[in-house]
Amino acid sequence: MGVGTILQIDIVGWLSGLPSWIYLVISGLFSLVWAFFNWIWSIVVWFWALAISQIWWLFKAIVFPGLVFILFSIIFSVWFTRKVWGRVQARRGPFHLGKYGGLQVFADAIKLIGKEIVIPDKAKRWMYRILPSLLLIAVLVPFAFIPWSNEWYIADLSVSLIVTFAFLTVVPVVSLLSGWISGSKYTLIGGFRAANNQFAAEIPLIISSVGPAMLAGSLSIMGISQAQSSLWYFLLLPVNCVTFMVSATVITALVPFDAPVADSEILFGWRTEFSGIYFTMTYFAEFAKQLLFSGLIVALFFGGSYGFAFMPPVLNFIFKFLIVLFFMILVTSSFYRMRQDQVTHFCWKYLLPLSLLNVVIAMFAIVYVPGLAQLLGIGG
Repeated sequence: MGVGTILQIDIVGWLSGLPSWIYLVISGLFSLVWAFFNWIWSIVVWFWALAISQIWWLFKAIVFPGLVFILFSIIFSVWFTRKVWGRVQARRGPFHLGKYGGLQVFADAIKLIGKEIVIPDKAKRWMYRILPSLLLIAVLVPFAFIPWSNEWYIADLSVSLIVTFAFLTVVPVVSLLSGWISGSKYTLIGGFRAANNQFAAEIPLIISSVGPAMLAGSLSIMGISQAQSSLWYFLLLPVNCVTFMVSATVITALVPFDAPVADSEILFGWRTEFSGIYFTMTYFAEFAKQLLFSGLIVALFFGGSYGFAFMPPVLNFIFKFLIVLFFMILVTSSFYRMRQDQVTHFCWKYLLPLSLLNVVIAMFAIVYVPGLAQLLGIGG
């Protein structure tokens, strides 16, 4: 081919091969799309198989004894507390809406949720919006470890007791932060009081739970509950049960330890500046803590789902749970409010030594009472 030769293109041959080229391109693209579709479908099938295999766990986590059951329990506890307090104080309690005032709580919730959210000018706005949700989550998560029976529970960890206390430790921190970020002296004082309650009662509370953990040889709430199939730990650790209940009342800031939200002194304490849905979440978190501690008391000291042979295990637990809840409400409606120095003095001077003493006495009883160790299932 010479230098001046013009490059020749076979147009006819190129056009005749064009359909084959287009077919190859389209088939290649279709293969890619089909492969992508198969990949997506395999992911859908995997997730579906996982959901089917976990559907029983999802039911327990969402319905019973999960979120739906806990939320309705909180609503019931609000109504139950009002009714008990009303009877103790010689009045009727809620009675306007529903049978025995049963719908009053729903009306109050709708009213609170529908209220305008007013954020103070001096408040840290993003923390103001996050902290109530964080508080409610920190209280609701430990319910996953409450063994309503050997079948009805959400999760069982070998250290579930420690994990539960870890989540409960978050609560006073959130209360203190809520008091600080609201930009009010009343909320800040209430936050410091909530932290003081926690510091005063946390050590007696944890030591009171050491006894059941040592007797069961486990840090699992489920394991401690199952270890009481022959003998309730309340019979060996009655003082620990009382100190645990009183410490729980202090941490929950119930009367007579309600100084963090003392309405006659600091308006409504660290919750003063919350409104609308944010106040509703903090209010529900208070009753959720009361329910959580009632469940822990049943699991640690009253045999969990063991006890009355004529009742199913779940009803066993719920029956004892309601009795403990009633007793806590009854006690908190019968005393006057204590000052913060009195709270600290009471917890460290009385609750702490008593909780330690009962553990020591129980250990001596295991060693020197014949047959007790075998009855508890911890060897000779």
